[in-house]
Amino acid sequence: MAADDPRSRASRTGGPVITVTTTVPATGGTFVARHEGRVVFVRGSAPHETVTARVIDDPATLESARFWRAETIDVLEPSVDRVPSIWPEAGTDGVGGADWAHIALPAQRRIATDVLAELLQRAKVTSFPLEDVQVEPAPHDEDGLGWRTRVRFAVDADGLVGMRGWRSHEVFPVGENPLAAPAIRELDLPSWTPPEGTEAIDAVAPSADAPAVVLIGRDLDPGAVRIPGSWGEAHVLVQNARGLHVVRGAETVREKVGDLELVVGATGFWQVHRSAATLLGDVVAQDLAVRAGDSVWDLFGGVGLFAARIGPAAGADGEVVSVEGNRRAGHLAAQNLAGIPGASARTSDAADWVRQQKRGVDRVVLDPPRAGAGGELMELLAERVRERIVYVSCEPSTLARDLAIAEQRGWRIEDLRAFDLYPHTHHLETVVVLERA
Repeated sequence: MAADDPRSRASRTGGPVITVTTTVPATGGTFVARHEGRVVFVRGSAPHETVTARVIDDPATLESARFWRAETIDVLEPSVDRVPSIWPEAGTDGVGGADWAHIALPAQRRIATDVLAELLQRAKVTSFPLEDVQVEPAPHDEDGLGWRTRVRFAVDADGLVGMRGWRSHEVFPVGENPLAAPAIRELDLPSWTPPEGTEAIDAVAPSADAPAVVLIGRDLDPGAVRIPGSWGEAHVLVQNARGLHVVRGAETVREKVGDLELVVGATGFWQVHRSAATLLGDVVAQDLAVRAGDSVWDLFGGVGLFAARIGPAAGADGEVVSVEGNRRAGHLAAQNLAGIPGASARTSDAADWVRQQKRGVDRVVLDPPRAGAGGELMELLAERVRERIVYVSCEPSTLARDLAIAEQRGWRIEDLRAFDLYPHTHHLETVVVLERA
């Protein structure tokens, strides 16, 4: 079994227990320590603390491995950044959805800032001063709680509704689930007994609609679902091997972003933090600075959030095209953009779309998945975009790689902002403005 493979907790308990003192943060939410000269990446720790930790790599590879991965068992000398966990059920012995729940929120942002700056430096990104990198909180997010509007629950063989542990198949109770939006907590899914065949449950708390509950199971029978009264008017759907089935309500929900109301698939992608769509829409609209008559591509456009925000600025004489690879999301983008002059939607792979265009474009916004845009797309954009690229990223390591490519192709970073849109986890969102050097 390779060290990166998912595995049950039971299969990870045989590694050696070591005592180490952590130093600086690393990518992926871990912290660096050393044991007998070997680097160890310690999960569940904090900066500059002494812990006992269990090595979780394959015992057969430990002697030859360049580094080890370990999980904290006990804290011997705590970091000044360590606080009582905001989610006691999370951590190395519980659910995997809040790996920094034991670190003070201001320290989380400081640590994330250091990680982002280090990644940019390692990628040899030089056109933006690293001392200006700073992770910002979302507006009005004072405690980092109640922000998740999309939550996936796991269901074990006994019908327990909980969440899986980190890199584990084991399902753990979630307790109060403090990161979930109030509308999701009010569904009280962990107290409900799902029908036989349920493997997972997605809960959605849209900003302009009733919640949605999607029961997932390959052989799950939609007729077996009994909706509890406590779910109110929630949309209820079943996703099985034959497709998506509406038990009650609709397969889409409505999201409010400023003056816009967008239709989103209950099973589709949407920004998970309750403030993210509005915040990112505002920042992208400001950074892209679209003028009347401009041509704009919105790559990885989803259901058309950014295209809907910037379309009015381009006006009837301009052209804003949302390009999305997922067919269902692309269809909804066309619906959401139908009333905006000059705006349209296409379903296509982003690189394929750019490669096929015979003309260049004035401005581009792209919001790729964690894998990033990649070298081919960045090189195409560097060649074909005339004025400005705004890159929205949820993964700093691939962002740093792509920015380095843009710099090598004659572009520079005009501005870079990072936002803590995943509090109590190591993830962050970044918006970068690129212009020709």
